[in-house]
Amino acid sequence: MTNQPLVVRPASGLTVPLGASSLTIKLDGAATGGRLALLEYNVAPGFAAPQVMHWRTRETQAIYILSGRIRYQFESEVVDAEAGTVLHLPEHCAFTWSNPDPAPARMLYVFVPAGLEQFFLDVQQVFRDHPGLDPADAATRVEQLWRAYGVLT
Repeated sequence: MTNQPLVVRPASGLTVPLGASSLTIKLDGAATGGRLALLEYNVAPGFAAPQVMHWRTRETQAIYILSGRIRYQFESEVVDAEAGTVLHLPEHCAFTWSNPDPAPARMLYVFVPAGLEQFFLDVQQVFRDHPGLDPADAATRVEQLWRAYGVLT
């Protein structure tokens, strides 16, 4: 990292296909000296992240809903976050999420500190290494990665 500006243009960044969804890493830890990571998440219609409450032990996450609607389930409430909504999930905040709509959604993720962006690359690698992986095996492998990145259930 230097004291010079870094400009990431539209359609730039490292795109990680995640099934019908995709995530683009706009800024990673290498670009920010480990301070933060910024990712754009294009969420497929009807997508549901693993529906087990989980939390991060290392990162704080800020989420900005760019378009569509994302449903967040927290321990004490359900929030339907529409475009323009900002959520702040500190470490140890238990949640799960989904896109309940028949339309895609887009979110901007900021992780502080950086590091969790590598998790998504590792998930992508699991599917590259094991084409046609059945959902139960995929869930087991993702949960192993969760633990490696300090995500607990």
